[in-house]
Amino acid sequence: SYITTPEHPLSTKLPETVAKVLAQLGISLPDVIVFNTTDPWLAYSVGSQAGDPRSMNVGNINMRANNNDDAWSAGILGYTQQVQNVAWRFYRAHKYPEDKAAFFDYYMSFLRYLCTVWERFSNVIAIELLNEPPIGGLPYLESRVAKTRSDLFDFYAAVLEELEETGTKAVITIEDLRGKVYPAVGAKLFGAFELEEIKAPALLKLREWSGRGQLIYEFHWYPDSKTLDGFKELLAEAQNFSAALGGPPIWLGEYWTEEVNDTAYWLAASSELGTQATTYWQFVDSDYTDQAGWYIYPDGIPDEFCSDLSNVSEVDWDAWWTFERTVAAGTYWGACITGARGGKQHVLELVSNASLNLT
Repeated sequence: SYITTPEHPLSTKLPETVAKVLAQLGISLPDVIVFNTTDPWLAYSVGSQAGDPRSMNVGNINMRANNNDDAWSAGILGYTQQVQNVAWRFYRAHKYPEDKAAFFDYYMSFLRYLCTVWERFSNVIAIELLNEPPIGGLPYLESRVAKTRSDLFDFYAAVLEELEETGTKAVITIEDLRGKVYPAVGAKLFGAFELEEIKAPALLKLREWSGRGQLIYEFHWYPDSKTLDGFKELLAEAQNFSAALGGPPIWLGEYWTEEVNDTAYWLAASSELGTQATTYWQFVDSDYTDQAGWYIYPDGIPDEFCSDLSNVSEVDWDAWWTFERTVAAGTYWGACITGARGGKQHVLELVSNASLNLT
């Protein structure tokens, strides 16, 4: 299944034999959470006539149970059958005429449009092809999962080849699987799957774009604890991979801290230690949204609404139905899903005061 409907429920269930193999490797998959057991995947699903499917991520309470910030951090969505199937197929769509017409060509149309935006506006720095591209192909460990990384970089190369036909001078940003640095972090996460190396033709294409000054390598940094030594080691690995790509600039695209002063510290430290660009997750004008993210809730909705649900007893049902009515009406203004909270403002003004000791 590629979508979530009553006929195709959201699921992380794997064949028992595969689950046992993963368990032996120390990998346990989180279970999908269901709060409303009455037709749990009906609301806002494709073909259900029960709401606009484009709003399912915010309007279906069971989807919110699995895409709120805590669930997002636990990786529930990334291991669902839906994401696994989509990722595996999407990375390979450029190879097959039917899938190319159904998926890849539409994606390329959007990218070509974004290239025109880059050309028209000097404040647009680059175009990111995929944010934190997921691993794909479960439950087929050898025939699909093992090829995820090489398939992803073949996809990048295919994109760049198509863009060359337009003559664009736009700068393109790429990430490794899940935005991790491989092998420093990636080997710990994916080494059990024995991923294929990036193929030579894909590397050659990326080096061509790097040589023209049209490539940026981005990575994200979400360790259990942030230390200077840990970041230096990660950055060294990122620099090694950048060298393999032909030496494009390195961009620390995401990291997060609880306190705004710590965010300012790492913004300065990352820059001083050699990254060519650093951005934190995430700037939010909380004076405008009155929330710690880019979402605005109607009156009667409490702060942190549906941001860290793990049990049905935590649901404020009165608040939920108040919010859901705005989804049904199409008047809602965002929602706290997939890591949307924890935003900050006034960070840059603190950077010059950050006390750095980088030795």
